[in-house]
Amino acid sequence: MDGQVVRQSSSYRQGLVLGLTMAEIVLLLVFCLLLAMATFVRKEQVARAAAEQMLGDVQDHARADREFTGSIKRQPELYERLRRATTSGDPKEIDEFWRELVESHAVVSSLIKQEGLTLREIRARVDEARKLRERGIGLDKAIRHAEIVASIGKVWPGAASHSMAPKEIADALEKALQGKGPPGHKWPPIIDLSEAKGYSFKSGSAELSEKFRRELEESTPRRILEIIRQYDVDVIEVVGHTDENPLGIKQSNLDRDLLTVLKNNASIASLVPADNAGLGLARAVSVVSVLLQSKDLSRYKIIPLSGAQLVNTDETLAIAGAPGDIPQRRRIEIRLRQSAQREASEQLPQNEAAPVPAPQPRPKRPAPRPTQTAPNPFPAPLSVPRL
Repeated sequence: MDGQVVRQSSSYRQGLVLGLTMAEIVLLLVFCLLLAMATFVRKEQVARAAAEQMLGDVQDHARADREFTGSIKRQPELYERLRRATTSGDPKEIDEFWRELVESHAVVSSLIKQEGLTLREIRARVDEARKLRERGIGLDKAIRHAEIVASIGKVWPGAASHSMAPKEIADALEKALQGKGPPGHKWPPIIDLSEAKGYSFKSGSAELSEKFRRELEESTPRRILEIIRQYDVDVIEVVGHTDENPLGIKQSNLDRDLLTVLKNNASIASLVPADNAGLGLARAVSVVSVLLQSKDLSRYKIIPLSGAQLVNTDETLAIAGAPGDIPQRRRIEIRLRQSAQREASEQLPQNEAAPVPAPQPRPKRPAPRPTQTAPNPFPAPLSVPRL
């Protein structure tokens, strides 16, 4: 009985072990199948992603091709060349066409890299060249026209600016060539510093007001420099003008002290003019003494002059006379011009100096012929010493 129980227990254990082994094998097989399925699914996903990528690339290429075809169709000349090249059976024509495309691409790339131009700028210049070609103007002719305009601008400031139409310039030049007047040459403007505008002196004196001095030290040199650069001048004339009111009887010291004041060895207040001519000159010297201190104007000639009461504000002679308190006439005018020496040197050929006249021998004076004079019946007047 005991042996039978033992055999049954052993058989049970063997069956249990076998059952567990079969279950494990089944689980292992299921796991292997799952791994194979996962691998297959992964491969399918990779293949699908590759197919989608390929489809996207194909779509991008197709879109690029459509855009390229559209851009070609918008250029009839290029489209016709391309159509003839692709439909032609001549290999030389196809090769020539592609060679032109490659060279054109190389030229555009060079302009972009070396010249720093953008495609928009290149298109704009091509359009400008096309417009010139339509007008029958080549590159040489355009350069020549530019040189002519630059030459006109040197002798006629403002003629080449956008403020004047080409027809106006042409009409003015035609009138000048026909002798009907100058082509509107613009001379340097006059800087008017009048008492009416706040540029004042002390009454009957050449002393500057504080505002006038600040203007001469700060803004006036800049205005003068702008005119100098625009008109290429080198002489600055400072003209003092007065009104008709007399100064009265004074003893002038201008002959003695003008140079002393210009050398900054004496004050402007020390000058005592005796008349309007002297007052205009003293005031011009006062302005010049300030301008001479400007470093920006140190290269140029600055000359004081006097207009006294003789010149009206419209540059006419004050012959009729206009006595009274007229602030507009009490003014300083700054006029700019080119020096006579510089004008003469510019008229000579380059590297040619002005000829120096040879000294001429002094003519011999004929000897005086002896003459007989009658005795003077009137005695010579007695010399009276001057007190």
